[in-house]
Amino acid sequence: MKSKAGIANSAHFCAEGDPLLSVETIIDDSGLHDSIAQWDSLHERISPRLPFTTHLWVSTWWRHYKRNNVKAKDFPRLFLLRNDSGELVAVAPMVVTQRPGYGPLSSKELQFFGADANVTEFRGPLCLPEHTPAVVRSISDFLDNANGADWVQWRGLRLQQASTMLPARIRQKPYLDTTVHILHLTSTWEQFRANLSRNMKQAIRKCYNSLASEKITPQLRIIKKPEDVPSALDRLFALHAARANAAASIKHANVFASPVSRSFMLQYCTELARRGALRIFQLVINDEVVATRIGFKFGDELYLYYSGYDPRWGRYSVMTTVVVEAVKWAIDNKLRIVNLSTGTDISKARWDPHVISYTGGFSVRKGYRSRTLFDMVSRYRERSLRAIITATLVAPQLQDKLGLLVI
Repeated sequence: MKSKAGIANSAHFCAEGDPLLSVETIIDDSGLHDSIAQWDSLHERISPRLPFTTHLWVSTWWRHYKRNNVKAKDFPRLFLLRNDSGELVAVAPMVVTQRPGYGPLSSKELQFFGADANVTEFRGPLCLPEHTPAVVRSISDFLDNANGADWVQWRGLRLQQASTMLPARIRQKPYLDTTVHILHLTSTWEQFRANLSRNMKQAIRKCYNSLASEKITPQLRIIKKPEDVPSALDRLFALHAARANAAASIKHANVFASPVSRSFMLQYCTELARRGALRIFQLVINDEVVATRIGFKFGDELYLYYSGYDPRWGRYSVMTTVVVEAVKWAIDNKLRIVNLSTGTDISKARWDPHVISYTGGFSVRKGYRSRTLFDMVSRYRERSLRAIITATLVAPQLQDKLGLLVI
């Protein structure tokens, strides 16, 4: 079933200069497969190209992660926004989550696809930055008229300028903010390397010299065929878990600890391999994969996703070597961008990447009931967030279980 709602009074809700957008909302499972061609075309026109806003990710995620139980029930809400000429300018893949799943006291939250233990690294709309304020206002206006949720959890909002203001009704929350880290490539590795910092050049030399000093020659293997994906992912899951369990100063969660996360990743990567867009980079020493990282290729961009390594080889900085080899491969194949993924940490910062910021927050529907439910849930989430921070410092393996409390 589809319902179509043009925003008749959008001029009232849009800032001066914002385009007037009509909103088409898809409210059932089968509707997720409509407008695939236009969705994919829009994704190709927007940079950086993130896997999490593609139709393939969203539809695969829904099959594996949708909830329909006593605790929570999910209903798809896919918003397609068009300008006055009918051109698709934004896709907002969202879900109404009802908690608890049944009963008169349930709350309804509209949020972006990807409520998982950070398997989905980015959650937000697919649109150009200049369309973000209009997208927010159009969806907000639609929800006010349709009574579709008690509040909206906004994420992944990229603004054209830092001075651009979101609607005053959105309560911005720093813990919903995120960043992506972009490497703009040159025509040769030598030229790219010359622009790196002195410390980064030394780190790269150390990677290769430490192995060479012991007469160890690593090999790069790139997995891209569908039939090779299961074994490559099995090795990545094992090394990813080993990294999470390693006694290191920087703790990492095991994102693929749950069966559903591994099943999802296998289906997504296999299909992406069929489309020629998967690259799993493996560093092989003595016929053994000691480090690996998943890469998603979209046109002339490469997104580097999760990784794993054998802690026994940690002193050789094998994960840095994998990233270096992936960047070299991207340059050799005339790619324009390598995306080091979301979040801020020293492993990204030392490459001196271009950082793109995304903001998030909440907007609450007018009315006593919605405000009361939102305040109750917010207090619960704030306590949960403090528990997650404590768990990450004391027992990082608990983060996977606690992470679901705040989404």
